[in-house]
Amino acid sequence: MRFGTKIKKYFLLTISLVILVWLEVKSQDAQNVNIPVRGATAIGFTTDNQYFVIAKGASIYLYNAGNDTRLKSFDGTLHTKDVLDISFNKNSTLMLTGSADKSTKLWSLPDGKILASYKGHTSPVIAVRFAQGDRFVITLGEDGTVKVFNREDVKELYTKKNFEKPVRALDATADGKYFAVGGGDRIIKIYETTSGTIIKKLEAHTGWVRTLAFSPDGKTLASGGDDKMIYLWDVESATKTKALDQRGWIYDLEFSQDGKYIGAALEKSAIHFYNVNSGNISLKLENIRSAVMKISISPAGQQVAYTYEYGTDIKLANISSLNITPVVHFKDTKDTSAPLILVSNPANIIDNKVVVYKDILDLRGIVTDESGVRSLKINNIETIVRQNGNFVINKELAIGDNYINMEVTDVNGNIALKKFIIVRKNMEGEEYVGVTAVNHLFVVSINNYTHWPKLNNAVKDGNDLVSSLLTKYTFEFSNLTVLKDEQATRTNIYNGLRRLIEKVGSKDNLVIYFSGHGYFDPLLNEGYWIPKEANTNSTGEYVSNTDILKILNAINSQHTFLIADACFSGALFSDNRRGYTDQVEKFRSRWGLASGRLEAVSDGAIGSNSPFAKRLIQFLNETEKDKFAISELIQYVKTLVAEDPDSNQTPVGNPLKALGDEGGEMVLYKKKK
Repeated sequence: MRFGTKIKKYFLLTISLVILVWLEVKSQDAQNVNIPVRGATAIGFTTDNQYFVIAKGASIYLYNAGNDTRLKSFDGTLHTKDVLDISFNKNSTLMLTGSADKSTKLWSLPDGKILASYKGHTSPVIAVRFAQGDRFVITLGEDGTVKVFNREDVKELYTKKNFEKPVRALDATADGKYFAVGGGDRIIKIYETTSGTIIKKLEAHTGWVRTLAFSPDGKTLASGGDDKMIYLWDVESATKTKALDQRGWIYDLEFSQDGKYIGAALEKSAIHFYNVNSGNISLKLENIRSAVMKISISPAGQQVAYTYEYGTDIKLANISSLNITPVVHFKDTKDTSAPLILVSNPANIIDNKVVVYKDILDLRGIVTDESGVRSLKINNIETIVRQNGNFVINKELAIGDNYINMEVTDVNGNIALKKFIIVRKNMEGEEYVGVTAVNHLFVVSINNYTHWPKLNNAVKDGNDLVSSLLTKYTFEFSNLTVLKDEQATRTNIYNGLRRLIEKVGSKDNLVIYFSGHGYFDPLLNEGYWIPKEANTNSTGEYVSNTDILKILNAINSQHTFLIADACFSGALFSDNRRGYTDQVEKFRSRWGLASGRLEAVSDGAIGSNSPFAKRLIQFLNETEKDKFAISELIQYVKTLVAEDPDSNQTPVGNPLKALGDEGGEMVLYKKKK
């Protein structure tokens, strides 16, 4: 029996529901960009102003700073609960995330790889910061526990718990020498980072301390409390220098990068920017209609990003009227290498030109750079680059020349360009002449498996099919490839199929035949061919339907006909059907015939053919027609095998899934006597 099966356990992700309320902002100098992310739990601009990061629940998204172009989605399964805070190192190569799952993760930017995990809290981690040039990681638990770790070896330096009530706020100076914590005790404590010594205690608010922010030079600390007050403190003397009455709770505070302004996210549906020297309000963003929960001021000083209660999106408001002096970060001058661009589809781009016969092409490939890819533009349109560097867009093609211009920029400003032409030919294929077309035949048959049960007739089936096609039909030995038993390794099968991409011409035909064990994974809804040397329960050693179809999609033939005599091989096919007409071979086709659906199929008696191969070869040898469309062959095999009392299987024959089938069929011609 040609079969295999596998069952795996899996987990379902919990989907949180949020209330959808449309809100509008009308404010001075506010020209908003709306990013449609609901329920954001943390936001932040990277320190070099290249990226904007959003956490929604446990998922993290990377955007280009200043617009709504999403570049990547980081793995949302690495945290199991909401991400509550985000922090970046000075050169924007690292990111910390603190989560309600009580852990802190260290990520590399912009690729989003996990570098370390810091654990030990017994309550949600509500705030995280880098300290002393990325040397340390500071984490704050909701229960008032502060932990400081060595970043590289993940070892805990110390733990402090100097609060009786829960805490709400943490911030560190830009140089990382000090950090401050505040919460329900209404006291702000400033710590020396390396020792954990409390160097200052500020008798702060009459209500809970909800937010803290150090100025860029570390000399001023801003605090906001549930007593509806904002205070500015001189850190050295531990004295208040300004008191700003808000008549509402303050949810978040942040200094501009030049230290001239302090932005405040307010319960009363507004963002106010105060001049630090005078204490006067310099800019109001009001009428937001619900409380502003979090803010992030861009290092370039042009925008403030904010979330708001019940918001259906994140807004980026223009604050250029403040004339904030931007922070300048110099690029890595040692990096002069441009990114690498690889195009996988369309294949066979020769001399910057490729011919296709499709009206829509999924243009795909990969872009990579050792420092990280910042952006990809295809024909001047920003294109999403996935976490692994892959990209894909659907490109509509006009008849004739279609010019493709690709531009990739890395994080250090190096640019790579790739230009080529996709020539679309008429899909009707008037130039195709079936009787003289070149027919290629690729056959894989395996009896003697190393780890799977041996089969009786797979090799005989393959040999008999080759004999019939070479002796009776317009197939030639020079266009034949046969892999059987020891030759039929995964590498040989895959490479043999791949070589067909270059070998098969646009007006050629291709028949592929596989006879051996098949396997279906119900969890992935994926079928496989089993190579000769493959182990059981090891899908990485099999040839997947996905790989097969990907290669077939790149083969630019007039007709492709795939025949699979293996268990579960029906997973390859769609359910489309059509009839045969006299002109059908002029339209390109991608058809397949499988010995069964998602079921085990018979190998037949020793020395015979399998029930499927028997009917296939019988039709080829006994038909009196000089030519016939493959739908006639398919119908014959399907009917007789299904009616065979010894087979207990139902073949399936249809167009292959999404491979550019245009309604045609291959026609087989007998050789002239």
